[in-house]
Amino acid sequence: MARPIRILFATDLHGSRRAFVKFLNGLRVYKANVGIVGGDLTGKVTVPIIKQDDGSFTSEFNGLRHRASSENEFKEMTTMIQDSGYYFLVFPKNEVTKQLEAVQDEQVFKDLTAERLKEWIQLAKTKLEGTGVKVYITGGNDDYLELDSILEASDSMIFSEQRLQIIEGGHEMISSGYSNITPWKCPRDVTEDQLYAKIESMAKQVSDMKSAIFNLHVPPIHTSLDVCTKLDTSVDPPQPIMGEETAGGSTAVRKAIETFQPLVSLHGHIHESRGMEKIGRTTCFNPGSEYGEGVLRSVVVNLSKEKIESFQFLSG
Repeated sequence: MARPIRILFATDLHGSRRAFVKFLNGLRVYKANVGIVGGDLTGKVTVPIIKQDDGSFTSEFNGLRHRASSENEFKEMTTMIQDSGYYFLVFPKNEVTKQLEAVQDEQVFKDLTAERLKEWIQLAKTKLEGTGVKVYITGGNDDYLELDSILEASDSMIFSEQRLQIIEGGHEMISSGYSNITPWKCPRDVTEDQLYAKIESMAKQVSDMKSAIFNLHVPPIHTSLDVCTKLDTSVDPPQPIMGEETAGGSTAVRKAIETFQPLVSLHGHIHESRGMEKIGRTTCFNPGSEYGEGVLRSVVVNLSKEKIESFQFLSG
């Protein structure tokens, strides 16, 4: 008889080193034997750090101006930047043009995201070695496709994109970081038909849906897991319309859950819609995200073979 398992699931860490370290530590604290990171691993912004004539460094992020006059203060500054999910580049004061070009260069940004992800892989190796805990990871719709090769080469976490995997307890899990089309035109945005085809191709390989897990970045549409602020897409970039909400989830994901009825489905994507909802026999989770504050939002799910024994949302 398969033994019960405890899953720690988190998603939408968006480059926050602090949130990722909390996830790795949480595996031990909550005695999880399976960890799942559900996508959107990379940050969104590069912060310029300017070296001044007197040898100090200045930067602006999170609406504040920061100054570092010593090696320790510089380390504190860069740690704050990384913990907030940002990347940084250091420039001399007189290289304003070079600074602007670099922070807007897509290849430079891709290189920074790849470097951060490699650091996370090494952190995971250090934290997980000898524990027996397995961590499964995918990208999300925000993440460049080039990052998949880095994850696939990882010897500390298990790359899960578009794969059927047998995890602890004999549960079959399918995973996808792709999303329906968003106003942001992200690297893994696809049509609803394309998304359903991706999910269906994996779901048809599952032999026992009663114990299966769907790890799908985007939540099902028209649930408590996909409520978000409506955007004005007539401007670029899109701007939030205060006081108006919309459903940001996917019809394809909802159709897949209704059709195949796995035991559990795990989602993210909509940071503000933390919660749980039932669709038929399937229990769907979105732990939400507050990565910008270095907060880890997650959910622990205790599973027996064909039953959710208990769950708990966590934040810290």
